[in-house]
Amino acid sequence: MAIRLGRFSSRTFGFFALSVFFACSPASQISLQYGTELKQAEVNKVLAENPLGASENIKITTLGQGQGVSHHLVQVRDREKPHIHKIHDGTVVMVKGRGYLMLENRRIDLSVGDIVYIPRNAVHYFVNTAGEPSVAFVVFYPPFDGKDTVPVEKP
Repeated sequence: MAIRLGRFSSRTFGFFALSVFFACSPASQISLQYGTELKQAEVNKVLAENPLGASENIKITTLGQGQGVSHHLVQVRDREKPHIHKIHDGTVVMVKGRGYLMLENRRIDLSVGDIVYIPRNAVHYFVNTAGEPSVAFVVFYPPFDGKDTVPVEKP
């Protein structure tokens, strides 16, 4: 049996096939061990339970905290303001969407699966370029309490 592409290009068909594949793929799981407790969560379920409100630009959902680290899902509708974290280092893993991170004077394009380390005192901000909110899994060390976000001027 042959598939007739008709007016569709092979590129369009390929994009469609990948879209169907990823739409049917299992949802991303997060598994975090704290002491003897194993916490597991499905990313889409956590996002559904903690939606980014219509008037919100950024939402941070804490997934858990160990002795030396904390784990969060961060949703960004538009962009962050330039800031630093004086006592926290962070590692960001893009889970959904795309955009770019300004880290000091460098632009780093990010899409799903990309990972970036942000050292403490580094001026940074994320700009979402997707048509919907972007989502990142963020690990802070030491554990983040939400108080160490210091606004700064662009570098």
